[in-house]
Amino acid sequence: MTKNIKLINTLRKEIDYIDEEILDLIRKRALVTKEIGKNKKLAKIPVLDKNREKEIMEKLKTPYEVQIFKKIISESRKLQTL
Repeated sequence: MTKNIKLINTLRKEIDYIDEEILDLIRKRALVTKEIGKNKKLAKIPVLDKNREKEIMEKLKTPYEVQIFKKIISESRKLQTL
């Protein structure tokens, strides 16, 4: 194997580890999101909170992050309605 191929494989293992961490955090976020949804329902508060979403989006620094969080927020809204 060439030096570059070894490096690529090492970096891919690092990405695999990072992906597992991301998935763990997404799962934790989903549990919290569902709890928020239950409490919003009890308090008769709408799921959509534009101010909160704006607050989250303002923390992002790149178009890459914005696209990812648009999807996360969209899916979170769905979870809050369950």
